[in-house]
Amino acid sequence: MNKTTKILLALAAVVIIAVGAVLIASIYKQPAEQHNTPENQTQNGNDDNTQPAQEPAEPTVTITYDGNGFALSASTIKAGETVKVVNSSSKELDFDSNPHPVHTDNPELNAGPIAAGESHSFVLTTKGSWGFHNHLNASQRGNLTVE
Repeated sequence: MNKTTKILLALAAVVIIAVGAVLIASIYKQPAEQHNTPENQTQNGNDDNTQPAQEPAEPTVTITYDGNGFALSASTIKAGETVKVVNSSSKELDFDSNPHPVHTDNPELNAGPIAAGESHSFVLTTKGSWGFHNHLNASQRGNLTVE
């Protein structure tokens, strides 16, 4: 084999390995709904007393994202009530608290990625006025007041 043939075979092998790695990674990728949030955490081990995470109560407020922004851009709820964010668009939504990009105002609002057609519910307990936005398009924003 000449030098050019060896180089082409080596490049083909690298491409095949890279494609295989990407396919394997996509198979084992964690679904967007499974974040390391308190409601999704469980105790380590196989303790028979481990209780499954409780689902938040029926939502008091539902915020719907349609790809162009949020249908409910401002609302007031009481502390301890449940908020549900619904992604009715065909794209992923990354729902987080202000300010962009650090999301530090109220970590309770940091739902993170929500896949197209999926939703995420959470309980807000910290009183105040809290801004939220789509991290993937920070001009899409809204506000929740917790009393």
